[in-house]
Amino acid sequence: MKKLSIILAILLVLGTSCEDFLAVNETNPNSASSVPANLLLPAALNATANIYNNPFNHLYVYVWHGAFSVFGNYVANTTLTQYNLLNSSYQGNWANTYLNLQNYDYIEKISGEPKEANFKAIAMIMKAYQFQNLVDNYGDVPYSEALKTADGILKPKYDKQQEIYEDLVLKLDEAMNLIANAPADASEVGDDDIMFAGDMDLWWKFANTLKLRLLVNQSGMTGRTQYITTAIATQPHSANDYLGAGESAMVNPGYVKSEDKMNPFWETFYKQDDSQQADGLTYFAANQDACDFLSENNDPRSFRFFAPNSSGVIRGNYYGVLPSLTSAQTSALGPGLIRSYDQDAIIMTDFESLFLQAEAVQRGLIAGNAAELYKAAVTQSVIYMGGLDGSVAGATKYLSQDAKPLVSFGTSDNKLKTILTQKWAAMIGISPTTLWTDYRRSGYPDFIHWSGDASKKNATPPVRLLYPQSEINVNNESVVAVGTINPFTSKIFWQNR
Repeated sequence: MKKLSIILAILLVLGTSCEDFLAVNETNPNSASSVPANLLLPAALNATANIYNNPFNHLYVYVWHGAFSVFGNYVANTTLTQYNLLNSSYQGNWANTYLNLQNYDYIEKISGEPKEANFKAIAMIMKAYQFQNLVDNYGDVPYSEALKTADGILKPKYDKQQEIYEDLVLKLDEAMNLIANAPADASEVGDDDIMFAGDMDLWWKFANTLKLRLLVNQSGMTGRTQYITTAIATQPHSANDYLGAGESAMVNPGYVKSEDKMNPFWETFYKQDDSQQADGLTYFAANQDACDFLSENNDPRSFRFFAPNSSGVIRGNYYGVLPSLTSAQTSALGPGLIRSYDQDAIIMTDFESLFLQAEAVQRGLIAGNAAELYKAAVTQSVIYMGGLDGSVAGATKYLSQDAKPLVSFGTSDNKLKTILTQKWAAMIGISPTTLWTDYRRSGYPDFIHWSGDASKKNATPPVRLLYPQSEINVNNESVVAVGTINPFTSKIFWQNR
């Protein structure tokens, strides 16, 4: 409770609810120049968790790519059903991410002494995490000149997305080296770290896993293999260098059953008195693509992702298709996603890391056993989702279905397809940007029904977000310099298909 009170107090000082000064180009009048790193760190981590654990912030991913739909008694958002992205769409994500980056940048800058190496490393790792998400959503973004209002840079240039990715790899190497070479008298992060409780070995693994994600995202590009393998070789690698089973990156500041102090995913659906939020459980529904995959493959996670309907099965709507099912026929989100008011907020799960490693091995980028990593990934997802079959035994039974090529690694004739399709299923309601990125770079899963809205602007969904209107208003010259952006054809650089 004390920790949470400190965090919320700092967030109020930083003004995270005031959109007017969230733009990257504006000077922050409430600069936390006197806040020590150990107090700002939990606030910054909590803010990151809030961005990625509110399903409304990434609804476009879930409804476009077969995960969620909406109940039939709601008129679906035509901006989304018609793939009609606007510059006003999701601009709060941009603003909140850059404000969060300011917090990490501040921690990095005040942690210049050798004793503060661990705080500096954490800040650098989380900056890489946030900048990757920006690139994966927008492409070119302010990077080298961002966060420099104190230096008089109010209208930062936009850096090339591939160059940002390459620099993030170097920054993660630097952060890992800081951790590895921290002096014996380095300040302990301890409980001020609401993700790993000061375990710097886990921070090192998290950084290395982020680095692997940056590199694997580029693995479908022509002529990138040598760069990727060289970058991987800059650190010694073994099976223990990445986040493994039981080593998820989860944030929990000490959630309590009080308004705005509960897990942000949970609070989308429930109030502190356990009554339902408006437009929560009665809005988010299962997508039939997800229901089909789970049901057809006898998935033990089926009733954990989605609640059974009045007939005792999971059913959903294809997004944008009318008429919709009745509410009684439709499945709401299930207890594996909506767990409790104090559930941990997800930054990166162990099963995402294991799927990533399985793909890297299958592509020949790192050494290891792709089959075992794949099985471990599915197993950890099954365990995380819980329920009667949420166990090693339940996962083993599921994985033993040799007649199901999207389940059984041994009988699959396209193992990358199996890895990435299962990863898509595991990411439903868990990690939206990863789900979207994996589809855009691989084309898997390949059974998604696109929006059924006859007025949609394109046959398939947008491949990126548009720059926010708030950014166009204050930094128009830099936005214009990027060139014309088409949400359907201006692909992120790693989308080589």
